[in-house]
Amino acid sequence: MERAFRESEKLVIFGLTQDAQLTDSSLARRFGMKESTVSSIRRRLMDSRNIYFANVPSFHKLGCELLVQLYGPTNPAVPKDVKDMSHLVYLDHTPEIFDSVSGEGFIMMSGVFQTFSDYLVAIDRYDRYFMGVRSVEKADLKSVFFPLAISRLCYSYNWSPGLHRIFNLDVPKRDSMRPESFKVDRVELSLMERRTLINLAEYPHATDAQIAQMIGKSRQTVTNIRKRLERNGMFRRVCIPLLFTWNIDLIAFVHTRFKPELDSETRIALSTEDWIDLSWYTLERDAEAYTCYMFKDYKDYVSEMQRMMKPLMESNVLRGDPSISLVSTAAAKELRDCHYAPMVRKLLGTGGDMLSREKTTLGL
Repeated sequence: MERAFRESEKLVIFGLTQDAQLTDSSLARRFGMKESTVSSIRRRLMDSRNIYFANVPSFHKLGCELLVQLYGPTNPAVPKDVKDMSHLVYLDHTPEIFDSVSGEGFIMMSGVFQTFSDYLVAIDRYDRYFMGVRSVEKADLKSVFFPLAISRLCYSYNWSPGLHRIFNLDVPKRDSMRPESFKVDRVELSLMERRTLINLAEYPHATDAQIAQMIGKSRQTVTNIRKRLERNGMFRRVCIPLLFTWNIDLIAFVHTRFKPELDSETRIALSTEDWIDLSWYTLERDAEAYTCYMFKDYKDYVSEMQRMMKPLMESNVLRGDPSISLVSTAAAKELRDCHYAPMVRKLLGTGGDMLSREKTTLGL
């Protein structure tokens, strides 16, 4: 059992999930703490991996047209570690999947694709890999599609509202990061910009000096490139709280469908409630939505889920009951977590093997 966080630790975590770029001095001023205290807490949280950082690429600026959420049950008769290992092998050959969590009898995968054809190639690879003796390890996957042209997304995470609720903090909550529409584009990047962006995705904790050493340029050059990429919105730096080390017992992945006769204006108005604001990863379009939540325990889950879904139920806008996949953090395993570099490398076409050097090709 992990120890409970101190109030000062909660504030630092909350502040960094609001804005991962905040310095120790900025956090200290915001919460009335000493800078040395904030610095010590940040180091301790990172050393224990209670928090870590990721640079989320702006996939809509790299030519991607589609986000897909895959989820479904797995065979309960097969040991979980066997199913996990098989899915890890598949994921090693599927750069489009950047996030994946397995639970007891469940798996979900989040993916981004340039075209629908790329999705079909990936799902065909899944079916092909889980043939024969591996068929019992296969999940009964459902795919939920979110084309960027007609969707509203928050794929660079929205942790702070949920943490504010879980931590019961006595500080202003501030606005939630609500899903927004993105225009698909393909920004032309120089070779050095491409190499820098790949390294930012693969090594989010690396300093500019370390990245400079990797690409054979000066530290100042890398700093200028990084600032330019960030200024142009090519990536967003985020702080990720590791839920599996906390006293948070449950996470819920929820697929909600809406009635087709619902007009767009009414549908958008519904997305101003807590069922959107408390989701840390949100994909939605007029017909459906995919959201993710954290809960302290089962009692918290029952009361909060009922409260969040009440406006939708009372409005009579849902097309059937929401599909809720409830996963215990004790049994959950992250098969992929902010695993962006392989897809960025594929999109930017800098060459090199998609797989890491340690992994062998298994003929998928």
